[in-house]
Amino acid sequence: MKGVDNIKLQRILQICGFARRKADELIFSKKVKVNGKIVTKPWFDVKVDDEITVEGKKFTLPKFEYYVLHKPKGYVTSLYDPKEKNTIKEFFKDKPLKPAGRLDKDVSGVLILTNDGDLIDVLTNAKYGVKKVYIAKITGRVKFEDLLSLKKGIYDKGDFLKLEHFDILEQGFNYSTVKVEMIKGKKHEVKRLFEKIGHKVLELRRIKHGPVSISLAPNPGDMRKIEGEILKKLLKLKRRKKA
Repeated sequence: MKGVDNIKLQRILQICGFARRKADELIFSKKVKVNGKIVTKPWFDVKVDDEITVEGKKFTLPKFEYYVLHKPKGYVTSLYDPKEKNTIKEFFKDKPLKPAGRLDKDVSGVLILTNDGDLIDVLTNAKYGVKKVYIAKITGRVKFEDLLSLKKGIYDKGDFLKLEHFDILEQGFNYSTVKVEMIKGKKHEVKRLFEKIGHKVLELRRIKHGPVSISLAPNPGDMRKIEGEILKKLLKLKRRKKA
């Protein structure tokens, strides 16, 4: 059985700096070896710890790392921004990680960090169907039928926006707390959806992205390595890219 962390040989050469066409050319020209054996198929599955040589030169894949950050409010999801004092890079200055998507400055919660570009693509591209779960505190008492209309979908500024699922968790005199599941991830999508039915988002927190829950990093500013069963589930998502 193929491991979930296997990577196509062509993709590995791209990660090592070769253009896709050049990678294919090298492979077909019998200039690439895996564990000492010539491989002539670009789609050959390679394990991350296999030894790869190109024209006699050894290449080492960067080791993939996976973390979850509980992003606090007040931080922008950027590695560098000259206009902002607080960026998420402050939490991992010594690690070459990138965020899988973004959270607005005033939004807190789960932010997956990794140097695995294929996983980032799967987590952020709506066509792969990875769900994100949020808790939204909004103004007013929201109506069930209004939320149903958001589940069917609405158009806003040329974008089709929709909720995948919702639960009304609490209703006070002048506010409501709603759990929502999303897939698309358009800019400010949750806020725009609620604004369409007359409610302003007061607080927004992402509590889950794919299999990664906020329970791994329960406090704002917490950053934890993703390991064990959760990591296995996360890496299995990459199979959607190969399907």
